[in-house]
Amino acid sequence: MILESLEIEKFRHINKTSVNFGGNITVISGQNGTGKSSILGWVAQLCDYKGEHRRINADEFKENWSKVFRFCNQNDYHNKYKVKFYYLINDIADDTVLTTRHISSVNRYKCDFNRNISSKVKKAIDFPIIYLGLKRLIPLSTESEKRIEKLELDLSKSEIKLFNNLAKEILLITDDKINAESIKSPNKKVLSIKTDNYGHLGNSAGQDNIGQIISSIISFIRLKDNLKEDYNGGVLLIDEIDSTLFAATQIKLIQVLNRFAESLNLQVIFTTHSLEILEFISNEINSNSFIGKKSQINFLEEIDKSVQNIPNPSITWVKLKIKGQRGKKEKIIKKDFICEDQNAELWIKNLIQGCELKKLVNPCVSNLPDTTLCEMAKSPNKIFKNHKYILDGDSKKRFKNKKKESNISFLP
Repeated sequence: MILESLEIEKFRHINKTSVNFGGNITVISGQNGTGKSSILGWVAQLCDYKGEHRRINADEFKENWSKVFRFCNQNDYHNKYKVKFYYLINDIADDTVLTTRHISSVNRYKCDFNRNISSKVKKAIDFPIIYLGLKRLIPLSTESEKRIEKLELDLSKSEIKLFNNLAKEILLITDDKINAESIKSPNKKVLSIKTDNYGHLGNSAGQDNIGQIISSIISFIRLKDNLKEDYNGGVLLIDEIDSTLFAATQIKLIQVLNRFAESLNLQVIFTTHSLEILEFISNEINSNSFIGKKSQINFLEEIDKSVQNIPNPSITWVKLKIKGQRGKKEKIIKKDFICEDQNAELWIKNLIQGCELKKLVNPCVSNLPDTTLCEMAKSPNKIFKNHKYILDGDSKKRFKNKKKESNISFLP
């Protein structure tokens, strides 16, 4: 299955908005309280893996909806919510509508399924998922040592080697002697990092975080090996992926996740507030790189008391939005484009009309000869050097055999 989009008709304060999914990486960002984690919950509810295979920590490839979020008896029980997923199964387009209803006799919420093509199938899709919630961020060192149990490490030599290599790559660890420890606590089951200097109780929250993400990757690798030609991919859901992680580690993690998403046919969907991650993926999308081609950013924003999604916003907009919400607005200093004449000025204005560059560029007419503009461009004086000079196309011939300054451009 490949998720394409989610239409939320009505869910709490989200009304008639869509979320798009990338082929490999899907980012869900935005203000607090806009329903980012709830989207992970809806994806988890869509899938219900029936296979016998388990993850390397012995958990199933599924998640109980109540562990992602819970319904409130005061605000949710009297409401009926409705969302619709669009996806491909074996390259065939299908969709499923999920609606909720309250069962008063047992005082709980139930979700009903209605698939388009398989209309007789009134249940979740048999597809493996892993959900990593915020409990994974609780450091083992803060839990009762009496309730922490060290388990037998059930990994092959190749899996142990992969864990060690990925831990070093993502966490930028230079220590060559890394081993994995299988640990169980009241809050989680995790592969912890063990070195000559510290064990599982010495792991930081960030190391625990990465340990569980690597464990998920290895679980899908093992599932693919077990199912062979019957393996069709999976979904990895991660809430607050950036929490507790160093900025460089965040970027390295995204690169690693994209690599395994490609080889394992995974869709990795995560929430984040990290500007570093948002800027990295935004740049990848804009450059149409290997990562960018299969990535999607969704930014949830509350507008007039209703949450709306802004798909693939520019990083400039995101930064201004975040700083604006903090009460600080970034002053935009426009770059002057000195045009030889009015025709050049009009050409530049038409070129930037309707795009983000309009906020950053200030075209103006000089009415000076092209030779004068060229001397200004070559001047070391920063008053002239910080401008861009736009000359008519006929001027290009006169400068054919001369060195052209980088801040000079010619009209076609």
